[in-house]
Order: sequence, then structure tokens, then C-alpha cells
Amino acid sequence: MAKFEKQNIPVNTDCKTVFEFLGDFRNFGDLMPDQVKNWQADEDSCSFTIEGMADLAMRIDGKYPCSNIHIVSKGKNPADFSMDYYFRDKDDQGCEVSIVFNVDLNPFLKAMASRPLQHFVDKLAAGLQEKYA
Repeated sequence: MAKFEKQNIPVNTDCKTVFEFLGDFRNFGDLMPDQVKNWQADEDSCSFTIEGMADLAMRIDGKYPCSNIHIVSKGKNPADFSMDYYFRDKDDQGCEVSIVFNVDLNPFLKAMASRPLQHFVDKLAAGLQEKYA
């Protein structure tokens, strides 16, 4: 299992606001990096293509208010994966969010996909910070 993460991302709004935003996939389109194409989403699921890599689909598997949103792979994907958003109040003005993306990759795919997948997680983090700058 390969893990890609971005820890303790400072966000300039409260956990409730970020939780509600991330709890609806229709909001994720604004966070996606330029390499994401064919974005389609409803509240609980989405599908897209990472240019030059693969088509992916995922769904929200659990929402735990101001604590965690657990996302899992849906349908046919090149590999099984999960993604978690963890929330923690920082102070009166903001919170911290951590993103953890776990994916089951064979060694060959891990070598090819590690850099783009870490970039994907980093861009999600940057997009979230920009949204609430």
C-alpha cells in the first residue's frame, strides 16, 4: 500500500465550513489540478481522468462531522484506493486539514504513479488553502 499525504494544512476558516465544502463532491471541481479532465460529480461521488494516467471514480463512504471524511474507490479503477480528510480546530480563526491518499499499487505502478499522485494531493491542499485565503 502506497501512502501520499499532506499534513496539517492551515485553512483560514472553521472546521464546520471546510467539512461542509468537502462533504459535497460538486465542490471539488475548483480544487482539481489542471491535469484533471472530464470532471463529473454529484454530492456523494465523482469521476474524472488524470491526463496521461487513468480514469478514476470515487465515492464518499463516511462523513464524521468536523473530524473525518472517508472516500473510497468506486467501480473500475486501475487500483483500489482510499482518501481521508482529517479536520482539527486550530484556533478561533481557522483549522488544520490533513489529506491521506492510500492506494494499492504494484512496484512498477508505484514507480510510475508516485510523483503524479503526490502532486494530486499537494494540489488539493493548495486549492483548499486558496479557497479560504
